[in-house]
Amino acid sequence: MDYRAAIIVSCWFAVAAISAVYMWVFGNVISDIMFGVFLPVGLLVVVAVIVTFGVASSFESEKKANPKSPDRSKDLGAKLDSITKEIDQIKKEMEE
Repeated sequence: MDYRAAIIVSCWFAVAAISAVYMWVFGNVISDIMFGVFLPVGLLVVVAVIVTFGVASSFESEKKANPKSPDRSKDLGAKLDSITKEIDQIKKEMEE
């Protein structure tokens, strides 16, 4: 698993665990459900969404930053072919 995916998954698992414990502990104690339970849990979800899109967008920008690798492999392949041809020519000259 990619480390970015691990960050996103662990963030959402942490939000789920913290929210479950918070609602279990404070659900009956706090009289105002809207501001006592849903607001803190909602803020945790907002933070998780921000982390998710922040990590995912850094992954896309990193992919765009490294597009030169296919061109490099073509250059290396062409150089390898020319070296192979030179070696074959030298072998033929040595045999004569």
